[in-house]
Amino acid sequence: MDSFTLLERLSNLPGVSGFESPVREAIAELIEPFVDEMYTDALGNLIALRRGTSDFRLMLDAHMDEVGLMVQYIDERGFLSFSPIGGWDPRILPSHLVTLFTAEGRQIAGVLGADPPHILPPQDRARVIPLEKMFIDLGAQSRAEVEAMGVAVGDPVLIQYPFRRIGRETVAGKALDDRAGCATIIKALEALKDERLKATIVAAFVVAEERGLIGGRTAAYQIDPHMALVLEGTVAGDTPGVPPQRCPCRQGEGPAITVADQSFIAPREMVGAIQSIARREGIPCQIKAPAFGGTDAGAIHQSRSGVFTGVIAVPCRYTHSPFSTCRLSDFEHGWKLLAAFCKEAAKLDSTLNHSLPKH
Repeated sequence: MDSFTLLERLSNLPGVSGFESPVREAIAELIEPFVDEMYTDALGNLIALRRGTSDFRLMLDAHMDEVGLMVQYIDERGFLSFSPIGGWDPRILPSHLVTLFTAEGRQIAGVLGADPPHILPPQDRARVIPLEKMFIDLGAQSRAEVEAMGVAVGDPVLIQYPFRRIGRETVAGKALDDRAGCATIIKALEALKDERLKATIVAAFVVAEERGLIGGRTAAYQIDPHMALVLEGTVAGDTPGVPPQRCPCRQGEGPAITVADQSFIAPREMVGAIQSIARREGIPCQIKAPAFGGTDAGAIHQSRSGVFTGVIAVPCRYTHSPFSTCRLSDFEHGWKLLAAFCKEAAKLDSTLNHSLPKH
């Protein structure tokens, strides 16, 4: 599957934290020809094994979930209060179209509402509207009408617009954090399908990263890897008004390698190994400026007796918003770098002196 089509398919799927099953089912179908076995664990993580010629286990992690909303209360007039699932900037929420997903599988359209500026006191017009002052309007006239639609407290809600191409080489869609990472693993597995690898690859497509690295933590514990790579869609800050020292990474300069974020400091040897492979393969890459954001690496590197961990990410503008963007060239270079790393991971393990033997 070409990169545009793969990203489009994954981006358009609903997968609020805790409700990732549509994404999991699609990924299982996509990777089935490239792995030897797979299973879904108790939390909903999809774990896929691609056997190598040794017991050395390289864990590849990408999270399936995305930020969204959850129905908190239905008032007598049929308006819904909501709770945020993951980190939202309240400046961008009002007036967006939303889709609510009922337990019976219905999809119901609505609008994120707030008091219009015309009726606000002058001192409030320039202020950011707090989340608790917003609501969801389903076009209903009463609580009974909303409940007749099958809507209930706890239902997930997404701001949802279709994936599309903008410009010559840029794509835009929701949830590129982290469907871009999921797609990176899928493309690498496809590229390696006929390769004889020493490393056993264990791909973990995990749940609930946006709620506290939950799936990555439990997946790492059960996989017990010798080494791990986290694949992400990370914040690109190359936009007007952002000073260079506040720009984590830039689009068009290849995948970004993390040296440190808010929960993780990458081993210098891991960063150097990724850079060395990129240079040898002629793949452009960049260092992500510390210490912005966080990934599943924050949980994975602390698993059991510790895991030698790195992060490779696709630079994405406007993450945690209704639309984020990435350049197809950055994505292509990302999965090619991952595939090249997988070929050498077991050999790297013998030279890096980073961990105790696994049992």
